[in-house]
Amino acid sequence: MKLAVIGMGLMGGSAALAMKRAGTIHSVYACDMSPEAVSDSISMGIADEGGSDPAEAARSADVIMVATPVMTMESIFRQIAPVMKPDAVVTDIGSVRGMVQEGARRALGAKFSQYAPCHPIAGGEKPGVRYAFADMFVGKKVISTAEEGMSARAVEIIESLWKSCGAQIIRMSPERHDEVFALMSHLPHVLAYALVAMITESRDPDTLLSMGGTGFLDFSRIAASSPVMWRDICLANRKAISEGLRRYRAELELFQKAIDDGNADQLVAGFARAAQARRKLGQGDSLKTQVKKP
Repeated sequence: MKLAVIGMGLMGGSAALAMKRAGTIHSVYACDMSPEAVSDSISMGIADEGGSDPAEAARSADVIMVATPVMTMESIFRQIAPVMKPDAVVTDIGSVRGMVQEGARRALGAKFSQYAPCHPIAGGEKPGVRYAFADMFVGKKVISTAEEGMSARAVEIIESLWKSCGAQIIRMSPERHDEVFALMSHLPHVLAYALVAMITESRDPDTLLSMGGTGFLDFSRIAASSPVMWRDICLANRKAISEGLRRYRAELELFQKAIDDGNADQLVAGFARAAQARRKLGQGDSLKTQVKKP
């Protein structure tokens, strides 16, 4: 099968590499607005050809993977719908499902049945196809959010491709997905960005940052992720993320009060409750897998 990746970055590049290695994809077309991303993907052996026009990328593809920022996806779907082959399948790997799938339904029209979205729970903080690697999805979860109107054939093809990468498929409704990942992925990214932003506004931020130990580095790692990607995720899932921020703020206020009051018992109780839950996850994993992001 021929795969067209629209948005050839870390995630799309890693997916193409993994599927090529598995033998489920034999040819890859890299589509990106950046000529450097296209040329890098070809020189790395990820893609066989490339260009910047989504319609051209989709025209001869058996599988089309949209891997652009989520706020651009509806426009991409609209561009590729007229040229998709009748038996082609289109997917996306966006971190927000509700808004993206509603946009796909509008843009693809009668070809919505050829659509099967999945969200891989994997990734890295360094954006760009040059950081792509084939093992990214081994042992990781991929969330399939198929819904009414999508054909069983399209869903099976896309889920099988992810399984060939070593991933585990988990099915969720789009609504539940957005609730879960607002807390488990989107909120942690906002918090990491906020902490680093606060430090950069402090007195002598360079000295502060140079003193960061393991705890700070672990917490802040994802603040190096793509700002454009995370801007779009926050806007697309803003209701669920806003609710998560409200709940997080309430927890912070409880800890602040305990610290202000010198309430040792309340601090220990709060820390112990969190520590017990975190230890169940194992070393460095979230949901028993490395969460993106992502």
